[in-house]
Amino acid sequence: MIVAPLGSGSAGNAYYFESDGTSILVDAGFGPRETRKRLEGVGRDIEQLKGIVLTHEHYDHIRGAERIARKYGIPIYLTRGTLDASRIDRAETPLIVFDNDTTFTIGELNVHARKIIHDAADPACFVIEARDGTRVGIASDLGHVDDPVLKHLKNCDGLFFESNHDLDMLRMGTYPWSLKRRIMSRFGHLSNDDSMLAVQRMIGAETQTLCLIHLSQKNNHESIVRDMAAKLLKRTGAQLELGIALQERPTGVFEVRRGRRAATTRAVNAQMALW
Repeated sequence: MIVAPLGSGSAGNAYYFESDGTSILVDAGFGPRETRKRLEGVGRDIEQLKGIVLTHEHYDHIRGAERIARKYGIPIYLTRGTLDASRIDRAETPLIVFDNDTTFTIGELNVHARKIIHDAADPACFVIEARDGTRVGIASDLGHVDDPVLKHLKNCDGLFFESNHDLDMLRMGTYPWSLKRRIMSRFGHLSNDDSMLAVQRMIGAETQTLCLIHLSQKNNHESIVRDMAAKLLKRTGAQLELGIALQERPTGVFEVRRGRRAATTRAVNAQMALW
């Protein structure tokens, strides 16, 4: 399976998945032009997409979804709660509603949805499963990792997981206290510390790729997350490829295969920008 984070953070989120001729986006937080540009940057074509799967209705995750769907005739897959909480035109936009905690199919991909805890109407994380059994989990924007989510994402071949903020940076930062409380709450975002605790419980013998996503541009730093994750992997002895998703451009193309111990990432740009 091919996975490419096209951009990740509060300014926009989109993740490309491809296997056996089926390609989808999870979230579409960039407009059609920028999404096309970023896909071309990783050698992919927006017109080949078979679906856009939304995690929840927040603007940085759905900004471009409706325009992309209508321009290219690509259906949007979303929960009823996400649809009702959004302003997506139901009459003009191709839509497919799914229930949380179920599985649906897009071409050759099975998408396993699980409800998460976040301040959205009916948010979801996903495990994307290829025909050969490769499983890649993605969870962005969650304030607490409950047991059903841990079980859902445990021992995937690839894991793309939120590590949003450094607690000290957030507490000492310029955000109003009401926003700080919301971010740190059970319905907000995962701190680096909470993310690492969850990752330690989820990675297993089959896990070969770990990419931390949705870093705050104001309250986190790529170097902090990379250092914490590297220490976690060293402490646990896990032999994984480690990536940190960037906001301003695609991070790279991850190749994840079932039972393959060494994944491969082709970096789009060798110079990794810091947040």
